[in-house]
Amino acid sequence: MLSDEDFHNSKILIVDDDPSNTLLLVHMLEDEGYQSLVVVNDSKKALDLYFEIRPDLVLLDLYMPPPDGFEIMRQLMERDSGSYVPILVLTALRDDQTRLRALSSGAKDFINKPFDLMEARIRIKNLLEMRFLYQKALDQNYNLEKKVKARTAELEQTMRELSDFTYIASHDLQEPLRKITTFGDRLQQKYESALGPQGLDYIQRMQKSAERMSALIDALLDFSRITTDARLFETIDLQEVLQNVLSDLELQIETSEGIVEVKPLPSIEADKIQMGQLFQNLISNGLKYRREGVPPRITIKNELIQENLLEIRVEDNGIGFDEKYLNRIFKPFERLHGIGVFEGTGMGLSICQKIVLCHKGSITAQSVLGQGSTFIVTLPVRAG
Repeated sequence: MLSDEDFHNSKILIVDDDPSNTLLLVHMLEDEGYQSLVVVNDSKKALDLYFEIRPDLVLLDLYMPPPDGFEIMRQLMERDSGSYVPILVLTALRDDQTRLRALSSGAKDFINKPFDLMEARIRIKNLLEMRFLYQKALDQNYNLEKKVKARTAELEQTMRELSDFTYIASHDLQEPLRKITTFGDRLQQKYESALGPQGLDYIQRMQKSAERMSALIDALLDFSRITTDARLFETIDLQEVLQNVLSDLELQIETSEGIVEVKPLPSIEADKIQMGQLFQNLISNGLKYRREGVPPRITIKNELIQENLLEIRVEDNGIGFDEKYLNRIFKPFERLHGIGVFEGTGMGLSICQKIVLCHKGSITAQSVLGQGSTFIVTLPVRAG
């Protein structure tokens, strides 16, 4: 709620070539308590005064010696379009043509001559209230934008520090693991006969644990690089990316007697390396989580579901999962099966989700336990 003081401190510029009109308006406004009034009877000085005092409201006569009120409004719209200063037109003409022309030139309201002082008071006060509310909203938006930018910068810095920490920590953890593996190998080779079956079993368990820890660290590094290795998106051929992935997985497909069927994929704006990671993890999942005695069959389909949205479906005939665990499967290190049942770190789908989110897309899954799963990825065709 605006106070009387807010109104009375307002700067009002009165532009009219008739001194009797300006004198009447000044007396009326001073009686109302307004203290900052500037009057100009020469329209040629109006624009200079406007930019000198920066008023909160302009009372402007339409018909004056050049420049008239229409020309003054035109120049104000041209030179000061970014600010909101309401213009209250003073005119003896009441025809629609004049009013429409004034409104299209920038006027916000009218006072008819001769003046009705009560009407003038109300219209002036209404326009000033609009001016203050607009400025208040502008200030609030500006402060909010500053806070959002500052908070965003803090979050980005935190994410960079977290990613850097993950990367450095993972590298530091790899060194002692390499020593454990190296000395375990030496111990097994040099003292195999002295260790006996139980000693060898202990070493083999230690080596397997070290290998698994190393794989977990590598997976964590892959996960962190999705942020730290951010690249500019470019137009890439997804079909070419997929063919390269299938070539890399050729031995795994052949060993499992798997079949991968692909519907030709389009080109999109994306990170080529990350798209390769996405396809590799989804296809590897389909090959790994297969049913006993059933060769894996993976089908990759795609469809443009909106003008700028591509849906990719990766379907398999594997073991499937209970959909009540849908939210769990995309969490880092989350596994629905014991470590000894299927190999892996539990990071593959987390990496997929992070890649998709970096591309402003989404990923979800549908599954029936014992029948297979379908992973559904949506990606923008054009980035931005």
